[in-house]
Amino acid sequence: MGDCRYCGEPAGFLRRQHGACAKKNSRATAAIRDLCVQAALRSDDLEALPARIRETAAAGFIDMSDAALRDTLADTWGDAVEAAMQDHVLTGDERRGLSRYRDQFGLSPNRLDRRGHYDLFRKLALLNAIGEHGVIPRYDRRTARAEFGRLPFNLMKSEALIWLFDDVGYLRQVTRREFRGQSMGVSVRVAKGVYVRPGAFRGRPIEKTEMERTDHGILAITTKHIYFKGGDKSFRVRLERIVSFEPYTDGLGIMRDTARAVPEAFTMEGLDAWFAINLIDAVLDLEDVNLPKRDSPTLDDIVDAGPDDDAGLFIAGAGASL
Repeated sequence: MGDCRYCGEPAGFLRRQHGACAKKNSRATAAIRDLCVQAALRSDDLEALPARIRETAAAGFIDMSDAALRDTLADTWGDAVEAAMQDHVLTGDERRGLSRYRDQFGLSPNRLDRRGHYDLFRKLALLNAIGEHGVIPRYDRRTARAEFGRLPFNLMKSEALIWLFDDVGYLRQVTRREFRGQSMGVSVRVAKGVYVRPGAFRGRPIEKTEMERTDHGILAITTKHIYFKGGDKSFRVRLERIVSFEPYTDGLGIMRDTARAVPEAFTMEGLDAWFAINLIDAVLDLEDVNLPKRDSPTLDDIVDAGPDDDAGLFIAGAGASL
């Protein structure tokens, strides 16, 4: 007879758990997640949160040692970021709440990014800075050089770099033509082993269009352009000269405003495609584009700032208007 893996009492022949205990564990797991997500987004009584987590865990037969508590706090911070993303907008209150939660429990970026949530938080914070405050953070070129090497783009003086995407595929629509048809006629025997077939071939051209991957490289989004640098191709496209954007789950399609334009697409991994189209929308929605100055905050300054530092950060972020 086996013991219940939750309460430790006899569970019955060939059984490993009581149904009631399993339900308590499931409810407690969900309740702990809800407690932490609400605390992170609303900063609800953070000092009392560890005690509430342990109380709920005990009722659901969940181990909550110090190490398990730290893991729970970090993992549920990521759940809170995902919850904030559900409406595709990170509000100022949500960003401040997530920062306060992170500071309260001393959660490092490396620990929070084990499932990619810290990177997602940075992207949401950038969209918040542009969309809610109209601020373009100063791009930290030292960080970019460490990740990408020397930047391959020669930007205009009237624009500012906002984001770089690596490992981007470039596709372009191509048209291929081939002839299809059939020959007509009857074979006539004129001698032993010799046949003649008078007739004709009737065919017609068939055109087939498809998206062909033509290059692979780095994509940049600035306040004015999309830049691409691959192994063979380098170009920039002014945002205002793009007629349409087509978001895909794994990429972003564009159609330029030119007479000979054909559909083009950039393939990206994970949430980069979603982030890219939202970033472009945020830039195009700005009435006035304020370029960052030398003393303007970087994105890391905004992400690492305390929850009460918004006023100073975003006043400093207001640069020259174009």
